[in-house]
Amino acid sequence: MSTPPVSDESSPGLLPLVKAVMLAGGGFLTGIVAFAVLGNLAVLGGVDVQGSVVTQTVLNVIALQGIGFLVASLVFLRVRDRFDLVSVRRPTVRDAGYAVGGVFVLFAGLILLNAVYTALGIETGTQTIVEQSLDTPTLALYSIPFSYLLVGPGEELLFRGAIQGILRESYGVVPAIVVASVVFAAAHGLGITGTPTEIVASLSVIFMLSLVFGAVYERTGNILVPVFIHGTYNAFTFLSLYLRGTGAV
Repeated sequence: MSTPPVSDESSPGLLPLVKAVMLAGGGFLTGIVAFAVLGNLAVLGGVDVQGSVVTQTVLNVIALQGIGFLVASLVFLRVRDRFDLVSVRRPTVRDAGYAVGGVFVLFAGLILLNAVYTALGIETGTQTIVEQSLDTPTLALYSIPFSYLLVGPGEELLFRGAIQGILRESYGVVPAIVVASVVFAAAHGLGITGTPTEIVASLSVIFMLSLVFGAVYERTGNILVPVFIHGTYNAFTFLSLYLRGTGAV
């Protein structure tokens, strides 16, 4: 198993966690600035940003995952000279096996969790992107390639590569996966509405997804594997939303 080194330092305290949260916050702030810049440039170019949910979402994905998360991660790794935190290499047959297996584990976990929620009468919250995709199926269609090109790479580099890498050095592999998944889930909470119970239920699903991403990354030692699993999950989700939104299913 190829895994980046774990530090021998003892009693790291909360500093690594603070760094992780600040890095996530830096990614969001960079994305917000990028969205404002891209939005203004689009308006100056005659693009109707306010009147098109597709345009708004495309700009948001480019700004947040494509610029914000990637830039924040790369700047941190460059300034700290810590590119060793991120493990990446040419995929092997073994990696491909974990990628395919990870997708199956992911959907099996979702089915199980949904079955538990159904048995307990628990509903999940409403995600803005889901509602928008159902109302505007074209949005879901555009989101499929973006899942592989921007969302998967951007989020995995930040949350698995940089953040999980920081936490791994101080807390060890398993705590790093868990804590990074908490940060990942919390970061996605902004797009969920509903009762407290519904929001927690939705965040639990995202947390479970993140555990799979993190575990596969540590198992393979290759960030490209969770990038693929993440992108595939999102792409499948948007494909199903497109089919539902168009009445095909």
